[in-house]
Amino acid sequence: MERLMLSRKRPLLEVETNMAALHRRAKMSNSQVRTGEVAGESKPMTDSQRLCQQISSWADPKFSLKRVVEHLKFKHASEVIDLDQSINNKYLEFHRDISEECSPEEKQHSWAVLEKPEEVVMHGPYYPDYAEDVHSEEIVVQKTQELLQSELVSDDWKVYIFTVNSPCLMRNTEPCMLNMVEMSQAWWREFGVKTFIGFKRCWGFKGTKENLFQDLSYGQVDCVDHAGDYTSYLELAKKTNLTPICESIYAVVKNFLRPGNVIFTITKEQDLKPHFKRMSSVYELETEMKKEVFKQEMKQFNEAAQLLLTERGGSFEDHLQRGRSFPLQQHFRKASSNSSQEQVQRLFQECWRQLVQDKYAELVREKLTEDLNRRTVQLFAEDIAELTKEYLQIGRIQFS
Repeated sequence: MERLMLSRKRPLLEVETNMAALHRRAKMSNSQVRTGEVAGESKPMTDSQRLCQQISSWADPKFSLKRVVEHLKFKHASEVIDLDQSINNKYLEFHRDISEECSPEEKQHSWAVLEKPEEVVMHGPYYPDYAEDVHSEEIVVQKTQELLQSELVSDDWKVYIFTVNSPCLMRNTEPCMLNMVEMSQAWWREFGVKTFIGFKRCWGFKGTKENLFQDLSYGQVDCVDHAGDYTSYLELAKKTNLTPICESIYAVVKNFLRPGNVIFTITKEQDLKPHFKRMSSVYELETEMKKEVFKQEMKQFNEAAQLLLTERGGSFEDHLQRGRSFPLQQHFRKASSNSSQEQVQRLFQECWRQLVQDKYAELVREKLTEDLNRRTVQLFAEDIAELTKEYLQIGRIQFS
């Protein structure tokens, strides 16, 4: 096999693509299934028609999101389907080669490989143009289509598409994942090539822009944690003047908050100063000399807090205990009277508790969104696996 050749070494021909026609055919098939023109016939649907039906269901974001949430209610999100080891190893080899040649960044990008018996041709990497609402997957699919049309293709060729984040499943225009599945089917029918779609991270519907859990506060999480069921949760939420979350989200959060599951670290990179700013109010009416001494003591305190309070992970209660046992009095001696030391101690405990609560709620939101994204991609891959096994594999790449 010849050395991997990048597109800049082997330019793509400027060939008119038939992507629009292929998309029209796929959309017509979907429309037929939805209106019953295919499903209403007496004979059973073909795998192709069933695939159109599956794609149609995922094109409805409300229906598909509800389905994913139902899965999360009863089971913690399992790992997404990974690519076969042999395919995974190919991706690792391709990734090393393109990294040596182009040094692609960790930010979102895509590239593709056309594998022939006699050579391997790679093109990319391609980056999204968010200002024009163009995703990197759209570009790599179009360039792959051009490359296939410019060659005399045989049925022992393979297409490997890489994207950092799994293709999106929710978008104003056609989602990238649905488009890529349709194009893989078209390449199989037109050229007889198999397609592999590998990714590093599960993007889910729309990745970090998912808003299902974005308004989940510490108070709501705490109510869920202490409630025995949804009825008792509603009573607790009412007593604490919280806007209640719906029963499905309650069930997902409750399932996530298993004992020992929420372990987190308040990292050194996180700036503690904003959380302890209120402590300075104790000295607002003091002399300038005392204020200056207090500023120096605050600086030493912040350094000590960074070292002692961020050194290891723990549960919510573990972090609260570390705050309670922190030797605060060692850092405020020169400028402090007994009464001001008591005020500083009280404010420190309030600020520390707020910091822990904020970090805890942030972690819960992030982990729940990660679970949602993983389960979304897994469900989609499972849905179409049986119908596309002849010509398509979708999965995460294991880099370690």
